[in-house]
Amino acid sequence: MSIFDIGEAVDLLTVLDNREWRSRLQDKLKVTNSDKIVISAKLNIPGPIKNNDILQKVFMDGWQTFVAGLECNSQYEMLFAERVTGPEAFITVDGNLAAVKKTAILFEETYALGRLFDIDVMANGQADYQLSREDLGFGPRLCLICGKPAKVCAKEQNHTLDEGYEVINQMYQGATSKELIFEKESQETVVNNALKGLLYEVSLNPKPGLVDPVSMGSHTDMNMFTFIDSSLSLKSYLDKAFKLGRNFEGSDLKLLFNALRAEGVLAEQTMFNATNNVNTHKGAIFSLGIWVTAIAYSTKDGSATMTEVRRVIQRMVEGLIEKDLASNRVATTAGEQQFQNYQLTGIRGEAVNGFPGVAEVAVPFLQATFGTMTQRLLDTLMKIAATLEDSTLIKRAKTPDVLAEMKEWTSIYFKLGGSHTEQGMKYLCDLDRLFIERNLSIGGSADTLILTIFIGQLTGLL
Repeated sequence: MSIFDIGEAVDLLTVLDNREWRSRLQDKLKVTNSDKIVISAKLNIPGPIKNNDILQKVFMDGWQTFVAGLECNSQYEMLFAERVTGPEAFITVDGNLAAVKKTAILFEETYALGRLFDIDVMANGQADYQLSREDLGFGPRLCLICGKPAKVCAKEQNHTLDEGYEVINQMYQGATSKELIFEKESQETVVNNALKGLLYEVSLNPKPGLVDPVSMGSHTDMNMFTFIDSSLSLKSYLDKAFKLGRNFEGSDLKLLFNALRAEGVLAEQTMFNATNNVNTHKGAIFSLGIWVTAIAYSTKDGSATMTEVRRVIQRMVEGLIEKDLASNRVATTAGEQQFQNYQLTGIRGEAVNGFPGVAEVAVPFLQATFGTMTQRLLDTLMKIAATLEDSTLIKRAKTPDVLAEMKEWTSIYFKLGGSHTEQGMKYLCDLDRLFIERNLSIGGSADTLILTIFIGQLTGLL
């Protein structure tokens, strides 16, 4: 999801009118506070969308940080303005003009999102008013995209709006993503949250080609009730996965994984018994079992970070690709066939690398989402689908070329506003119908969403 997916678009005339409004207010403040320093701040945002809930929060968090760092004797008048062109703030302070200007420049250069801010510092009758960035020992403001002087890039129109949005979104996600902490929780808490992941995913609607409360999607042999039965049948397995992790005392975590895998084989049979031999959660048995076990093991003596849990997972599945895929045996599963045909490692590759699709893509994206539970999860699912080498999708399309199509479909979805706009939701419904017509499904993405929901519930993101 882009932080520019929602908001009222403004035209150039509105921007220019606001510039005049700001200039008049600055002049008024300089006159009425002739012996003070006047500071004004706004966001420097390209394109037509300049104000929404996220941008307002970005501004307020940054403005409060900036004001707290001002070294001045006192502050007087502070004004806020919620303009269609973006939030703005004004403050008058005592102090040395050059020092305040330097503070503003340092904030723009060092604060996580400081480069999105445009802070003007001015005063009547002070000699330092005309001091430039260079006079204060700083170089010119640089372009966010290429690092060249920003004025040059703006004048020559060197970059597209989409390039600017991409960089700003990356900056925002980097600034808001924090290392997650898993607390030591009871077996009941961990397992119940894992079951929530399974049930929340199937309850979500609409999803391209997937089973939901109103459609079987592209899966004609199952429905939502099949998934509910399947989910509940896995509770015993998840309980065992937790106990294995919490009680394991050895140092060779591959032995822990081997024990889990044996339980996973039994869980698959339990699942088939509950679903009349329909494969609903085979992928989730593998991945969710690993995460439940790893979290239980990592937190036996207290809390653990996401990084620590991922390291445990990597130790558990070390050598898995060589063992399962790199042998010369006849390929029987979709994962094995895709490795032999396309050198794709699928879910095993995700596990061996500590599930980067979950920890580095899906969870940080979920952290940055807003809105209802449905909106947040739909957008997260589509983000996953845009980046994952989905083995289910490849299997049904009979070619990995479908991944490029998936990336284009998700790009259109987010450009239309994703779950936050009528157009975005209509497109998602249309995409669901297209998937049904072509017998496509993003089952691998659904499994990754299950993990993301589980982690989100366990760490307070949801």
